Amino acid sequence: MRLGCLLPLLSLGLIIGGGQSIYTGFKNRKVTEITIDSLIAKKPDAEWLRIQGGVLDTMNSSYTSSFGVGKANELYIPLVPPQTDSRKTQIHVLVLTKDPALLEFNNQVQEIGKSGPGSGAMDRYVMSNLDKLHVARPVEGVVQFGLDADDKKTRKIRELYDNLAPDTIILEEGKKPSMGTGIAMMIGGLFIGGLLIRSSGRKDAAGEATPPPLPPQ
Repeated sequence: MRLGCLLPLLSLGLIIGGGQSIYTGFKNRKVTEITIDSLIAKKPDAEWLRIQGGVLDTMNSSYTSSFGVGKANELYIPLVPPQTDSRKTQIHVLVLTKDPALLEFNNQVQEIGKSGPGSGAMDRYVMSNLDKLHVARPVEGVVQFGLDADDKKTRKIRELYDNLAPDTIILEEGKKPSMGTGIAMMIGGLFIGGLLIRSSGRKDAAGEATPPPLPPQ
């Protein structure tokens, strides 16, 4: 793709993304506390959430990695009520996390899995890490929506699960609303857009000042 096409897209992306961040920050002045059972019953009208009473079912997680190869750099883990198997019931929350301990556990499981089912190494490793199979702890972050909820990566993750509720949310753990970031993005997008408009105006002026070529004799 030519640079001339990239710059307008970058400007538009910064403006839209910045506007979304400003909206999220303005709407979510403080975190909304909610239990997993209440969230399943009715999704809250808020994006900054702290969910209590849920369990991260790591054995049904999916992951992404740099350029689609190598170790996982982020995990998508179903958050469910206690004593719930996320493979046998509807999933209402996927938690996007970069928790170092859970990433290490996932990467070790993937590595051991390459040795084959008959080695017994997998059973030994899982038994020594039972605390990471079902992690009961509060989860806080921002719900993906707008551009974030409809990008290519998110769509692929959703396609990996056939039991997502129609209104399943993806919660980006550790993220907080930031109006400052949104304002900076908006200014950057407007600045690039202004430069493009100014550059286009100069080209048009130069074109008008150049006389048309004479017809052949």
